[in-house]
Amino acid sequence: MKRFLPGLLAVVMLLTCAGCKKTPDQTIDPKAPDVNMNAPENLATPTPEVPDYTNPLTGEPMHEDISMNRPVAVMVNNIIKAQPQRGVSNADMIFEIPAEGGVTRMLAIFQDVSGIASIGSIRSLRSYYLQVTQGFDAILVHAGGSEEAYTDLKTTGWDHIDGVMGNYHVDPFYRDKDRMANGTEHSLFAVGDKIIESIEDSGYETTHKAGFDYGYSFSEDAGTQCKTKADYAKIIFNSGKNTSFVYDSKTGLYTGYQFGERYKDDGKTDMTFKNLLLLSAGMNVYDGVGRLSVDFDKGGTGYFICEGKSVEINWVKTDDDTGFEFTLKNGMPLDLGIGKTYIGIHDKTAGSVTFEKSK
Repeated sequence: MKRFLPGLLAVVMLLTCAGCKKTPDQTIDPKAPDVNMNAPENLATPTPEVPDYTNPLTGEPMHEDISMNRPVAVMVNNIIKAQPQRGVSNADMIFEIPAEGGVTRMLAIFQDVSGIASIGSIRSLRSYYLQVTQGFDAILVHAGGSEEAYTDLKTTGWDHIDGVMGNYHVDPFYRDKDRMANGTEHSLFAVGDKIIESIEDSGYETTHKAGFDYGYSFSEDAGTQCKTKADYAKIIFNSGKNTSFVYDSKTGLYTGYQFGERYKDDGKTDMTFKNLLLLSAGMNVYDGVGRLSVDFDKGGTGYFICEGKSVEINWVKTDDDTGFEFTLKNGMPLDLGIGKTYIGIHDKTAGSVTFEKSK
């Protein structure tokens, strides 16, 4: 029995070792590199987070609900010697309308101006730009204005920040010395965060009243409303000023051109738009300086241009405090594409829209 026990133990040990033997695919190669399972390339791809909110001016997704915040509308200089503009690529919508003297000015609408280092240059107000501003329930930023515009500001009591007549505890404005060579009037800019501080310091209401709605609807296939090819479009304001756009099928966006070159923010960032609304309206000269009035209350016609195609539309603005309403010729409401929008408004008798490049 004593002789048998050592033999039995030997057999048990052999069987145990045989059970521990690794199969070929489990063999550890001492030369193989260690695998870090926590390395980014070895982690499972996370499911993208879908934002819960949308920007009411673009239809784009947002992580924070700022849809009831009042936007900021900035009067932007647009003569050639004031180029390039700054901060405008952050705007959600840009309106371009003629001013006296054959030039245009722009009204840039920002749902959020926070974090924008410089916006401008900023110029004076005209009454029809105030009417556009009112339709957005926006807080206006400008630098002076015509007598009529100041009268309307007083009559309406509209919330505004004025870089000429204003006196603010928090001053959002500054002069760019490099721009003064072309005239002091072309050198005024504002800082986005300081605009917000100045608005709050002025005691202005920063949110819309309950039930406010811009009235815009957005669709991922808004281009299906359009029927006519429009890889190129140009709005002609007068003999001296036009703005044109070229469609890029890869991005689905239109790139702007003015003054014979690409329209750029600070000379760096192309100004691109998902939607173009090129509208006609009645305009009249009402004083000896050549200042204009725009007949918004009569509405008009125009073109909606999106995804390389165009369609004729109608538009109305029934009241100063209401926004623009756009409809197709059959009366159905117009959907905008998801993204930024350019709105150009020309005199129905002196301006025009073309979809053909000049040869």
